[in-house]
Amino acid sequence: MTITATDICHALMKHYAPPSHRVFFEVSNDTGAKARRWIDAVAVGIWPSTGHEIIGIEIKVSRGDWKRELAMPEKAQSLMRFCTRWYLACPEGLVKPDELPATWGMLIYRDDGTIKNKVQAKRLDPEPLTPGFMMAVLRNASAVDMELVSRLVADQVKEKRASFEREVERAVERRIQDVSSNQKRALEIAEKLKAITGEDLLRWGFDDQALAAAYLFMKASRVHSVQGFGPSDLPGVIDALGRAQETLTKIFNQPLFQELRAAVERAPKAGRAA
Repeated sequence: MTITATDICHALMKHYAPPSHRVFFEVSNDTGAKARRWIDAVAVGIWPSTGHEIIGIEIKVSRGDWKRELAMPEKAQSLMRFCTRWYLACPEGLVKPDELPATWGMLIYRDDGTIKNKVQAKRLDPEPLTPGFMMAVLRNASAVDMELVSRLVADQVKEKRASFEREVERAVERRIQDVSSNQKRALEIAEKLKAITGEDLLRWGFDDQALAAAYLFMKASRVHSVQGFGPSDLPGVIDALGRAQETLTKIFNQPLFQELRAAVERAPKAGRAA
């Protein structure tokens, strides 16, 4: 993959991100007709903890460009004199540390799009800032390359999308686990019923309405309150069935029910006589 100066600028914006720093690009030594030299980037420490350092950064993405820089030391000096530290920013492996001038440090651009301080720059003794240099910096305060801004936004959108996709994956995994757990529980119940009845629940053929009626009967008779149906629970099941039988017998022996039963029994006979 070819690394461009824009790639490195983008990484520098994240490396020297607000609120601790502010980075400016294409800063000249002065304004107007006095502008003679330009530096690729200037990072300014905003917080006291940063030492309010002014960091000059030259960006190089080819060996030829780097050799031309070494051949013109005066180019860097015209702006280095205002900086607390001076760095070369380049792709990893482009420049060897022993190639750096004595006062330079090196920031390398890594494959993951981040900046690493490979060689710490020595602290310089900068000259007082001139009004011209200060105005040149301020003029670039809002002149950030829109391509860089677009890439920052695109990175944020990409991260949001990745976060959403990770959350969806976790939700799907939880759902699969829930379904698997329910299936396991259903199979356990089927095995218990098979052990009690001798029938395979998965091969049952039954009337769903009859099954519902049986459930309602069990609920009304409180048989359903007996936990489990193993041998140790059999006395409880028998007791519950006994109570249900007593209740049904009482209902069956009520005079009103007896009269109703007699009427039902007479009805077929009357139909046949007719």
